[in-house]
Amino acid sequence: MIIKPTRYLVVIILTIAANAFPQSERYTKGAENGYTWVRMEDPSQFYSTSKESYLGSILDRIRLTGERYPEIESLSCKEDMEKLFIEGKSDEISLEDIVYEIDEFYSMDDNMITPIIFAYCHSIKKLAGASIRELSDYRKQILLFCNE
Repeated sequence: MIIKPTRYLVVIILTIAANAFPQSERYTKGAENGYTWVRMEDPSQFYSTSKESYLGSILDRIRLTGERYPEIESLSCKEDMEKLFIEGKSDEISLEDIVYEIDEFYSMDDNMITPIIFAYCHSIKKLAGASIRELSDYRKQILLFCNE
């Protein structure tokens, strides 16, 4: 039988280990990335939100802050969102469409370190009609930022 102080020590060590290791994988530059995104649908993980509600929080943040993100301004998708709005396409795009695009983006292992906000912007750019080359260049800029 383990004495009580040792039992508490074991619990503390396990708690620290459980919280320390996954965080390094789930965050890039302090922002949740593809590993977090993928786990949102994993029934063995506890999350209070789904992918759709996570995207809803991104949209709320954009509305409230005017997209003043601490991230690099050059990686923004504000112009693409405005283009979709002006062309009347924003009403045709559902959160499910964006979830599908982000899932597609994270299907490439190299993209998993990308913060979700940039995967979202990649999806918006794609839905706004960016060329394959423009999307590839944007992806390269994101990965360069993530690996700095």
